[in-house]
Amino acid sequence: MDKGQNNRDLVKVATMYHKENMKQSDIAKRLGISRSLVSKYLIDAKNQGIVDIYIKSESAYSVELELKLEKLFDLTKAVVLDTSTLRENEIEKIIIQTAITAYKKDIAKAKRIGLSWGKILRRFVDEYPYENHPEATIIPLIGGMGSDYVDIHSNQLAYDLARKLRAKCKFLYAPALVDNPTIRENLINNAAIKDVLDAGRNVDMAVVGLASPFSSSNTMTEIGYISEADIQQLAEAEVVGDINSKFFDVDGQEVDCSINKNVIGVSLESIRQIPKVATICYEDVKKEVLYAAMQSQVFNCVAVTDVLAEYLIERKENPL
Repeated sequence: MDKGQNNRDLVKVATMYHKENMKQSDIAKRLGISRSLVSKYLIDAKNQGIVDIYIKSESAYSVELELKLEKLFDLTKAVVLDTSTLRENEIEKIIIQTAITAYKKDIAKAKRIGLSWGKILRRFVDEYPYENHPEATIIPLIGGMGSDYVDIHSNQLAYDLARKLRAKCKFLYAPALVDNPTIRENLINNAAIKDVLDAGRNVDMAVVGLASPFSSSNTMTEIGYISEADIQQLAEAEVVGDINSKFFDVDGQEVDCSINKNVIGVSLESIRQIPKVATICYEDVKKEVLYAAMQSQVFNCVAVTDVLAEYLIERKENPL
């Protein structure tokens, strides 16, 4: 077959497929060729520029970023919010709604769902729709007791999500942070507490927040869990951020500091073993924390803004 005839065949097959919406099997039958040859012609037509495909959708750029994130960071799911037309005060609400839409099917399939704590999870639970998953159990991943800021504690979040899902709930009756390792050791060996911590390590899916202790809006500082002296110690230990109140370095490893030794909750390494771990991030101040956690694969499902997605991709493709 000469080159001109081959080009004509490519155009013919491409026209039948793209403009006449014919199935590849029907094209093969019409032209008396194999289906595999039809498929080859379509690929050749695209490679030679005979066919140029345009995706006409305002979400096309976000989807492109999602695919890049999934490939570069080996993620199960990436969801990117296009913020180009959003006002700053709209972003938080919409990214949470976007995350709920993205994670809802996975949550519906999970029999055991773990929750860490914090403001972003409070908003996630508040926005979550009422569903019917009575076979599910919601499990707190970290302790939290007391009368202050109860609404952002893991126990309260687990209880509220369980109500929305008509699911069961476990409670971790222990503080998130104790005064010394001896107290922690005694508490985690209590049968009831040990049972919930073990259950937290074996959830099917977890939704966790992430934070920087050096941010002016850090929740742990606001509620008095950590002091200025603690922050100084964390800085000296080269901490980047925390997940489930476990502080980690640029490599995503828990640092050797007194706070980490006194937390009653599921460790970062145990969280990594959970099949699906999801997070939500929209704040620029958390970009270094987010990158370190993604690099070390703490979670495999992310919902982020386009600005953060661009930063993560650029940082990954052009390391410092």
